[in-house]
Amino acid sequence: MKNKKCKKLFFKALRTQLPLSYTGIAFITTTLIGAVSLFVIWNYYHGLEKEYLNSNLRGTVNSVVSIVEENQINEPDILTQYGDVFQNQTKITAFLIQSRMRILDADRNVIADSGSPSESWNITFPKPKATYDKQPVDSSVPSESASSDPQSFSLQRSEDTAPQNNGGKAPPYSIQANPALFGFLLQDTLNEDGKRSSIVLEEPFNSTDGTILGYIELSESPAYGQRILMNMLKGWGIASLVGLVVSMTFGWIMSRKLTKPLTQLEIVANEMKNGNYEIRSPVFAPQELASLSGTFNQMAEHIQNSIETLRQFVSDAAHEIRTPLTSLRADLNLALVEKTMKPAKLMVQRSLEQVERLDQLTHDLLDLSKLESNNDQIRSEPVELGGLLAEISEVHASAAEQAGMQFEVSLPAEELWVVGDKSQLTRAVGNLLDNAVKFTPSAGYVKLALSRDDKIANIEVEDNGIGIPPDEQSQLFSRFHRGKNTQRFPGSGLGLAIAKTIIDKYHGEIGLRQDAERKVFFIKLPLING
Repeated sequence: MKNKKCKKLFFKALRTQLPLSYTGIAFITTTLIGAVSLFVIWNYYHGLEKEYLNSNLRGTVNSVVSIVEENQINEPDILTQYGDVFQNQTKITAFLIQSRMRILDADRNVIADSGSPSESWNITFPKPKATYDKQPVDSSVPSESASSDPQSFSLQRSEDTAPQNNGGKAPPYSIQANPALFGFLLQDTLNEDGKRSSIVLEEPFNSTDGTILGYIELSESPAYGQRILMNMLKGWGIASLVGLVVSMTFGWIMSRKLTKPLTQLEIVANEMKNGNYEIRSPVFAPQELASLSGTFNQMAEHIQNSIETLRQFVSDAAHEIRTPLTSLRADLNLALVEKTMKPAKLMVQRSLEQVERLDQLTHDLLDLSKLESNNDQIRSEPVELGGLLAEISEVHASAAEQAGMQFEVSLPAEELWVVGDKSQLTRAVGNLLDNAVKFTPSAGYVKLALSRDDKIANIEVEDNGIGIPPDEQSQLFSRFHRGKNTQRFPGSGLGLAIAKTIIDKYHGEIGLRQDAERKVFFIKLPLING
């Protein structure tokens, strides 16, 4: 069972699948190329073979028709009387065109057959004149015989005639010719006949009055493309085998080259899994793996920062919660030992304030956590900032008036549209105004202004309050950070952190400009369509 599981994992591994993929692609490619090439070559030579037989068939029919006309053969039955003539004609024609020729009568009975071209032939040449003039003429041999005519040559298949002199050897001036693929070999033995075509062509021949006397059939012509196809098939097989071996080797090398960085990434990931968040992956080549390792390192850095932030967040939250809980416990304990209602009521009121502080802190923590979570859905809707700031200013203007300070609002005549969530933008600007009103003494002022700077909407909240110490400005937007000069004011230290998180979500910018007389918090958001 374990061996089967290991085998299954082995074939699922990239280092195994990649060589097999290269081999499969090479096999399919070589198979398609070889098959198409073989088909094209076979089709070409098949056409040549057919054209070769067609051309010879037309010439052969003309030759036979000439014999028919010369001998005035008008009836199919008379063909058998000229069997020797037709047999001789088929032999000569078959010898010349290296194909099998048959003459059939109208009922398709064989009149003459040259036999297969693979059989050897004897070619007998005439003797020199000086020799045959001195020899006596043998009156027993007919004068019309081709074999007795010293000026003629005879053409017969070797198996049709037996040697008649010279001790069983071939007669003088006789050559044994063995057909080969491209002609005849003038040798005594036949080593290889060559392949023959399977094409069979037939055409009728007629008498002078148009009567069909018989048919001429040609077949077993030289198949010149067969040997070429076989040689190509062998070459294709060898080339395919070499290609498969090369592809598998190349795939194996590439798989090792590709899986080495992945193995290294796996090692780094395992280290991170075991708690080592400072480890980083080396940057690999090529570009895709370099991008992957770079992205992995960014992810590792983000995870490390998130964990460190979470630890700090938990530590800060625990500290912030512990302070009101300690005060709450102390007041409640004191209220229990008090014997009169008046002091106990005062302690209960202080306890209620601490409960409210805890409630506000809890809500702020939940809101900040939701804003920083990637699962939080970012709403994208057009928001007109002028109208939004007018609504926000009404609430804070009333609070500023009750605190005895001046509140000013400056809004442009044109509409400035941005993409964002109305409630979240209200929360961000509202936190800045809350701080401005809270940390500005009576007779001070708070100004809210909106302006356009090219393609940017610029929101400014200005006041002449207690200010922010220069050494604390770098931690201004950190969670739970409260300045040394703000300890007597209520708050959780999360307002500016929440505002920054909201503005960052909409690709904006939030910051502080401060001098001796005033401080200005600004928010910059990209406008819709510039």
